[in-house]
Amino acid sequence: MRTPTFKAISGNFKISDIKVTGAVGAGVDTVQKIGADGSWGDLYYYMTLEGSGWLEDGWYKEDQVTPVDDTDVVGVGEALFVSAGSAITFTYAGEVISGKPAVGASVGYSMIGNPTPVQIQISSIEVSGAVGAGVDTVQKVNADGSWGDLYYYMTLEGSGWLEDGWYKEDQVTPVDEDDVLNVGEGLFVSAGSDMELTFPAVL
Repeated sequence: MRTPTFKAISGNFKISDIKVTGAVGAGVDTVQKIGADGSWGDLYYYMTLEGSGWLEDGWYKEDQVTPVDDTDVVGVGEALFVSAGSAITFTYAGEVISGKPAVGASVGYSMIGNPTPVQIQISSIEVSGAVGAGVDTVQKVNADGSWGDLYYYMTLEGSGWLEDGWYKEDQVTPVDEDDVLNVGEGLFVSAGSDMELTFPAVL
């Protein structure tokens, strides 16, 4: 799972803006968009002349022959689920978001990517709308696609005794400076209510 760490100067980050190196490019290397509500979005292929034998290097729609266009975009905090046939590298170029990006997480499950080009502490992610009684959780998705640490957002109102904030898996120990979300990593959110997560500004 990957997420763009910049926004395009135009306001929308295009799939075509993502540069790729190391791709096999024969209908193997794909990314599928994950929407802010956790739903699956469009599927894209990165094809190469070397791999396909006839297609120019670049991003193509699900039919594997139609090039992507300006409508194929990834929003702030949205994610890309990657299936790679080789060790590939994605390069993003654009501008850093100057304000605090806010991403909604509806009741149920959502996937949210780190929308910044820097490592951020879990404790610096502001939350509004949480139930906070051992219900609202986020689990890290590491850079290699494996599951990382599980965190709870607890509230005094919900728990009856814990201050509002992020807690480790035991639901009582506050997160510390070692609990971080790295560049390009994501959070798998399980929400008991409609929440909004606001990430710190990096400028």
